[in-house]
Amino acid sequence: MRPLPAPRRAATPLLAAPLALGLVLGLAACSGGDEGVDPSTADWPEAVAPAEADGDLWVVWTAVAEAGDEGGLEEEVTRLGELGYDAEAWDPACQEGAAETLAGLTEFADPVGVGLAFASAEDAGVFDTRYEGETVSITPGAYTCS
Repeated sequence: MRPLPAPRRAATPLLAAPLALGLVLGLAACSGGDEGVDPSTADWPEAVAPAEADGDLWVVWTAVAEAGDEGGLEEEVTRLGELGYDAEAWDPACQEGAAETLAGLTEFADPVGVGLAFASAEDAGVFDTRYEGETVSITPGAYTCS
């Protein structure tokens, strides 16, 4: 009869502690952002008027329709207004590359959208993360209409 193998020893507390600490730090580094933030009480980023922006801006498009069929966009304008944003439907052709991006995503030949412009990618990202409605796209580029 063969003897039973020796039982394996559990990691000693001295070895387990650094492993656990590394796991906790790794998870903390991966999490963050707005997890657990109540959007109704959070500080929302300030939108900028596209025509008054200097240089590139980042637009968070929350609704898009075909030109001539903008009636459905009013609900989105109202929803953003309830959050304190002065939103309206505008032509994405007024931002470099936005019309092409939205046309490609929606297959609308001549899109019109509700978009909020932000001065930084960070502000656009914070809005996108907190906003409970849909986001069609975030487009970077300069405002081109006067």
